[in-house]
Amino acid sequence: MTQYFDKMTETYKEIPRANWYVLSNDKFMSGWGLARNKINTCVVPCESEEQAQRVYDYVESRRDQKYIRITDTPPRSKPNVIYSLCLGWLKCKAKYN
Repeated sequence: MTQYFDKMTETYKEIPRANWYVLSNDKFMSGWGLARNKINTCVVPCESEEQAQRVYDYVESRRDQKYIRITDTPPRSKPNVIYSLCLGWLKCKAKYN
């Protein structure tokens, strides 16, 4: 079974440095568990803009994700957000290429 969330964190300092990031808000995981009363934002660090676009396309196909965006700056800590590092999505997308 593929593990989609590698780590959950409330601080951006634990997110690996990258050239690009794909971010999305997880509708299913937000509001309960470790994300109780918070928004669970999924983060995928990417090495290139092309890789970020492929991940974006994959995330966009998922019904549980909303507010999908590509950025060249890492997310900043916010009191109402918990971050899920989703390195597994890089591997999942490779299956669809």
